[in-house]
Amino acid sequence: VNMLSRTAENLFWSARYIERADSLARLLEVGYRISLIPNTERGYTNEWESILETSGIKNEYLKKYKTISKDKIIFFLLFDLENSSSVKNCIKTARENIRMVRTAVTLEVWNAVNSSYHELDKNLKDTKNILKELPEIIEWIKKQVNLIRGTILNTQLINDGYDFLILGTYFERADFTARIINVKYFILLPSINYVGGDIDNFQWSLMLRSISSFRAFKWAYGGQEITYTKIIDFLILNMTCPRSLIFSIEKINHHLRRLSKFYKQTSISQKKIGLMYKNIKNLSASKITDIGLHEFLKSFIEEINFVYKKFEQKYFFGSET
Repeated sequence: VNMLSRTAENLFWSARYIERADSLARLLEVGYRISLIPNTERGYTNEWESILETSGIKNEYLKKYKTISKDKIIFFLLFDLENSSSVKNCIKTARENIRMVRTAVTLEVWNAVNSSYHELDKNLKDTKNILKELPEIIEWIKKQVNLIRGTILNTQLINDGYDFLILGTYFERADFTARIINVKYFILLPSINYVGGDIDNFQWSLMLRSISSFRAFKWAYGGQEITYTKIIDFLILNMTCPRSLIFSIEKINHHLRRLSKFYKQTSISQKKIGLMYKNIKNLSASKITDIGLHEFLKSFIEEINFVYKKFEQKYFFGSET
């Protein structure tokens, strides 16, 4: 039986919102680390602005708040109900999506999502001294996300519903990782002369932390210093890093192929992602440097969005053109 497109869409988006909550928590963690470092005022706002940029909701923020302020950004990303991508809204929306398809998930998955939602108000409180509370809030969000994800992996039937859940996670992750590398490269470098300098290496290590890959990077490359080329290799091309672009692409490719087999029909999205996967496997850090990191990431983001559009047309709207 084909899964109803509505059900597929609910499963996909619940997983996608859960991954987004996780990404925002990691971004805020970087902001928090930055705020602990003595820095010029300009440095601060520059970093917090880049956090907004990466989250992709800078325009919405500026419409409401006009100025870049650390506390307002934290509030906007965590609690603001007018921001559809705030952590609070992500968890709320994920729960609504799962609630509509409760019969398509195990009781454990529903309970994990539902209890996260019910603990929201207790753990996501907008207190006066938000910066002090931030580490605890971030830990709580990451813990909930890991709980939900672990429950999906350990209890769901590995059927088409499972494919939609996993696809939600990796479409979100691919997009987010690409954006975070791109923003880092452009905004955080005060000037191009710094590439390879101390500032640069410090910035890169912060970025690795923002996708919780700092320690993993150290393992992968022995204690070697963080360099631009190694970062590109690790975050884009390293199959052992679960946050790398190639890892997400491999996962999307795998699950779109499973859906094609399951429904016995090919799809444009599956052909296109297969091509992306083949191409990224043939890349090296130096090839990406030749193309230009920004150019590479820009076209990566466009391609992954194209794959998503085709995927959405086929599986959610039932009309692939």
